[in-house]
Amino acid sequence: MTTTRKYGTWNNHGDEWNLTVGSSIVTALNGAPSDWQERMDSSGALDRIKSDYRDAINDALPDGVSLSGNEFIGPAYAEDYTWEGELDISATVKGVDLWKIIERHDVDRVSSGESEA
Repeated sequence: MTTTRKYGTWNNHGDEWNLTVGSSIVTALNGAPSDWQERMDSSGALDRIKSDYRDAINDALPDGVSLSGNEFIGPAYAEDYTWEGELDISATVKGVDLWKIIERHDVDRVSSGESEA
């Protein structure tokens, strides 16, 4: 079993203005019409976005590194690293397209017959 350590929080690597993935998503949607935001929430789309965003981030991180709750964790010792060079978690998170995930779950698109897939 590999010994792990904390690499930092969502606030350190994901979004310097928010403490959680969920609050980052809500902030991203903040300028949208309030009725649309309410429909996104009541339909469960926000929860699906949060889950898909977390999954996409974890898929983008090197093996052994993950976003668990609001903490990034990974191997404690260099001999257990699965990557070469410096690990840039912030760049990895920025490489995940949150807007594409939001678009996939947009209640207006889904209700017009477009798939969530």
